Amino acid sequence: MEDVHIIEVTEENLERCQPLCDALMQFQAEKSKLHREILAAMNFENRLKASFLSSQNKLLLLAEYRGEAIGYAYANTYFMTEEGRYFLPDWLAAIYKKGQLVFYPEHQNFPANIGVFNNLYVLPNHHGKGVGLTLAKRLMDWLYQSETDDLYVYISNGNEESMAPFYQQLGFAYSHAVLGGFIFAYHQKRPKNYSV
Repeated sequence: MEDVHIIEVTEENLERCQPLCDALMQFQAEKSKLHREILAAMNFENRLKASFLSSQNKLLLLAEYRGEAIGYAYANTYFMTEEGRYFLPDWLAAIYKKGQLVFYPEHQNFPANIGVFNNLYVLPNHHGKGVGLTLAKRLMDWLYQSETDDLYVYISNGNEESMAPFYQQLGFAYSHAVLGGFIFAYHQKRPKNYSV
C-alpha cells in the first residue's frame, strides 16, 4: 500500500467519490439476479450523496494513489425506534410484499443505536493490494468506537458469494434476507470493551 493515502471526506470534497460510487452501483446492477432495474437506477446522487448529507454521524473515507481516487468506504450510525423497524425507502417500495423482512430481523430489539457499513469499493486494477481491507478496518474501528448496539452490512443480490466471506472476516454473520433476497443482511453486536 505504498503511495496509498486514506483521507476523510467532507461535504467540500464529497464529489470526488462520485465516479467510484457510480462504478459500484453499476457493478451491483450488473451482478444482480433480482430487480436489476432498481439497482441500475442507483447512483451517487440518490444513494451516497443523499445519505451522507442527511446523516448526522458518518464516516466516509477515500483511498488515493498518487492523487487518484481509487476506493472509498462509508458508514453511518443512527438511533432507531420500534416504529422505524419497517421503514422502507421509496426505491424499495415497489418490490415490498406484506410480511417480508426489511432491514432488521424480528429479534432486533428497539430502540437501538444502529451502525451500518454502507459501501466499500476499490477500482479493479487496485484489487489484491490491501486497499479494501485497510478502508474496512478503519471504518470498523470507527463503528466499534461509536455509541452503537448493533452493526449491519447489506450485500446486494448477486454479490453475496464474493463479499460475504470478506465481511465475515470482519466479524459479521448472516442475519436475514431483505425483501425476499434482494439484499442480504449481515449483523454483529458491537464489542462493549473495544479499544484501538
